[in-house]
Amino acid sequence: MHHIIAVSHGTDNPDGRASIELVRQQMQEVLNEREPGGFTVHEAYVDVQEPALTNVAAGFEPLDTVTIVPLLLSTGYHTQVDIAEAAAASGVQNIAIARALGPSAALAKLQRQRLEEAGWDGYDDVVMAAAGSSRPDGREAVMLQSEVFSTLLSRYVPYGFVANIEPKIADALEERQAEYVSSYLLGRGFFQTLLGRLPGAGESLTICQPLVVPGDSAAARMVAEVAIERALEARG
Repeated sequence: MHHIIAVSHGTDNPDGRASIELVRQQMQEVLNEREPGGFTVHEAYVDVQEPALTNVAAGFEPLDTVTIVPLLLSTGYHTQVDIAEAAAASGVQNIAIARALGPSAALAKLQRQRLEEAGWDGYDDVVMAAAGSSRPDGREAVMLQSEVFSTLLSRYVPYGFVANIEPKIADALEERQAEYVSSYLLGRGFFQTLLGRLPGAGESLTICQPLVVPGDSAAARMVAEVAIERALEARG
């Protein structure tokens, strides 16, 4: 049995919680289709919610096969510190850590889907909003995702962070005078709420939905397949 810990940040937003749970459910379904009985997907969080990753990781036997998969879009403090420390303290000998979900062409396709659902006609200007990271490589991952997204849309899509980190989404909007904000967020929560407070939101500015919303199993499956790909990469 291969145990996969699908660890997310955690949120107090009910819709955000439902979206992440849907991704985990889809991960289990996809793995069951590929290898019935071969994998078990476990729930864990690095903040806000329980069960905490440290407790989940410590609950396995030393000889179990465990892979931690971050349900996080970019590398950063949680992947480099929280997850690494939980793995080291687990006592599991055969434990691996997968990389973050992004950058990813599959996620860019999901971003485009959300754009089109919001009414984008292929001509209006778009900016991409991400949460933000204090780590340079986390910021670089977002930049790379914006490049993947730009290629997919055949147009330049600048990016900005919702957190107080440069480049800020408000500055990107002002510079570009864009009509659409592509939300590079996994689900609804604190940062999606902040996007809804941008000047002009709901009027001259359309804020797209995040990658996964409650009830959208197809979108959750797309994210789940990326997560599974990361898990298999981590195992070579």
